[in-house]
Amino acid sequence: MRDERDLVRTLRAAAVQMEHHDLAAGVARRRRARRTRQRVRVVLAAAAVVAVVAGTAAIVSRSDDHRRAEPATVLHGWDSIRSAAELWPRAVVRVPAYDSEGWRTQVATSMSVTEVLLLATSKKERRLEVYDSARGTIRILGSIPEARDLRYVAVGTRYIAWYTGPLGGGPVNFWIMPRAGGAARRVSQVAQDVDSFGVTEDALVWSVRGGGVYRMPVTGGTPQLLPGTDGLRLTYWPWAAGAIRNRIVNLETDESTEVSLPDGVRSMQCHPEWCVGAQGQRAIVQRVDGSERQILPEQLRPITSARLGLLGDRYAIFGVRDEPMKRGVPLGVVYDLETGAMAKLGERPFAAGDGSVGYGYSTSPSTAPFWWTGSRVQDAKEYIVLNVAAIPR
Repeated sequence: MRDERDLVRTLRAAAVQMEHHDLAAGVARRRRARRTRQRVRVVLAAAAVVAVVAGTAAIVSRSDDHRRAEPATVLHGWDSIRSAAELWPRAVVRVPAYDSEGWRTQVATSMSVTEVLLLATSKKERRLEVYDSARGTIRILGSIPEARDLRYVAVGTRYIAWYTGPLGGGPVNFWIMPRAGGAARRVSQVAQDVDSFGVTEDALVWSVRGGGVYRMPVTGGTPQLLPGTDGLRLTYWPWAAGAIRNRIVNLETDESTEVSLPDGVRSMQCHPEWCVGAQGQRAIVQRVDGSERQILPEQLRPITSARLGLLGDRYAIFGVRDEPMKRGVPLGVVYDLETGAMAKLGERPFAAGDGSVGYGYSTSPSTAPFWWTGSRVQDAKEYIVLNVAAIPR
């Protein structure tokens, strides 16, 4: 299928042909040509602002709320920031903490603009389920073997994959299930300390602690170390990063991009376009080449974990520094790296320690941060999920 650039080129060519139309065709044809050119200009303008959400057929237009904002270096009270539900109402959904059979659910990751993947537990059994926000229903996908040793889940175009194994490292078993649901199948056991992993259309991919990215067909076989990946950690396929985040690599094209690290940086995580990190005690964001660098307000606490600071491909999430018993303080803040917009996640209850933000069961940058009220997630009646895939672009 042609993308927006092909459409733009085709329509521009059509406009040029109209401009060189035979004048002998008469006034009527010239009028039709003018009308056609007007329609072309309208379509070109629309094509410039549409974005296709990966993995879905939905097209979402960019709204006025997502124009580039001025850099926010100071916060004048939490009331100056809108909540995620106000800023992105279609992307915030409430997911039941129990399904219709009484199984306890946990948010794993986002699957599409309307689907959230769940892990459901009853006694010693676990299974995969999907919450459909458009219908408000939960659908069972299938059971998880070796449920007690489940570590992380990944979602691909054809399969959902996960691995099981002991805490603290050791051999792991890789499993897959059709994305639409069905029986789980064990792919292979790997005697490696898996650090991060994902699933493509026909293969499992993962990195190990210390660096190195491996690939194995979903049919099984011997894992293959991808050439040139020594010292690299998989972030999300096809992207990997250097151990100290000083470069990012596209493992499909072998393109490598150096990251411009500022002095005094403690950590840095990068998407193909943007990076987020910590400089001293302050959160810092920038493009990969070091441009558009800015220090964020001191109330935002950088999250330096290798898998928690980034959300999807253009968002970052931050913790919050403020008085423990102060009202109106959010549980976290999401920052749109493209527009500069900020959104609050939840609100800290008056009782200190109540409420928190979770990130799911994916080793890739989370696409479904969620929060709840109460001192323990086990006490939650529902989760409030920000489905990053559903945020208008």
